[in-house]
Amino acid sequence: MRLGAILLWGDNLSHFRHQVRLAEELGYGLIGVGDSPAGWNELYVSLTVAAVESTRAVLAPMVTTPGLRHPSVTAGAMSSLYQLTGGRVVLSIGSGGSAMGSVGRTPAGQGEMRQYLQAVRALLNGDPAQVDGRIAAALKHARSVPIYMSADGPRSLRLAGEIADGVVIGLGMSLKVVGDKIATVRRSAQAAGRDPDAIDFWGLAFTSVREDKALADRDITPLLASVGGMGLKAPHMRALIPPDLLPAVKELEERYDPRQHVVVGGAGAQLVERLGLVDFLVGLRGVTGTPAQVRDYAADLDKLGVSHLVAALPGSTDPEGTLARLAEALR
Repeated sequence: MRLGAILLWGDNLSHFRHQVRLAEELGYGLIGVGDSPAGWNELYVSLTVAAVESTRAVLAPMVTTPGLRHPSVTAGAMSSLYQLTGGRVVLSIGSGGSAMGSVGRTPAGQGEMRQYLQAVRALLNGDPAQVDGRIAAALKHARSVPIYMSADGPRSLRLAGEIADGVVIGLGMSLKVVGDKIATVRRSAQAAGRDPDAIDFWGLAFTSVREDKALADRDITPLLASVGGMGLKAPHMRALIPPDLLPAVKELEERYDPRQHVVVGGAGAQLVERLGLVDFLVGLRGVTGTPAQVRDYAADLDKLGVSHLVAALPGSTDPEGTLARLAEALR
């Protein structure tokens, strides 16, 4: 099992640079940078900083989304990063949550996702692409960058199986849920005439390793707020909410502020705790526990075919400590 981490350039550039270097020193093979214009510094500037501060780790948006940039801009940015890093890049695209909300748009539907990925792939391959009924010119400096799709629901998982090189799936402590997601992608790939075993899987989770699991859970409450505030509206997610927790989830959704997205000690984190949603949301999107518990879980993920456990650290109360403890647990 290889490790990845999502890091952000927030208020302090030196902290971001240090965390990139630390992650690579600890053996992390993947460094992702989030994309939400209202709350964080610009994605591709941040990835450039990460490229300068690293020498081995693969770099990726985690994740970008249609609606923020024209496909030519995305393809051009990734091709430039490919040249800067010697090929250490992957493009990861999702439907968007806080990012789309920050520009007053709803998350991209499956049709928009398909069109966007196909246009970006054509441009990365050095071909022109049709975008909104117009022809986008081929890029002079195009590079063939792998495209991963962030997917969670059945429709998005099937689309990823059809067209993506890899899939970023959300992890919780239920291995059955993870296995079902992987199986859905592989069935779709096979139906599309693709080799299902050629698709790579990254598992994204809000992660904390402590000697006390309750303390590990508390580490990720700012991250859980984003799950509860934005990630439970689809029917397949709604069905997972226990009836007695539905009023609390609705209140969180109504009061969630994307400007407080993954803010340590922020209003979202406090609201999750006050509403009693920590245990439920950890089960959906958390990988937390003692070193032995997390090590055993990672071994099971590896057997299912997940190549990277990616720890989402923006919003963690102790990101650098988590980087070190997770690396030690899986060593």
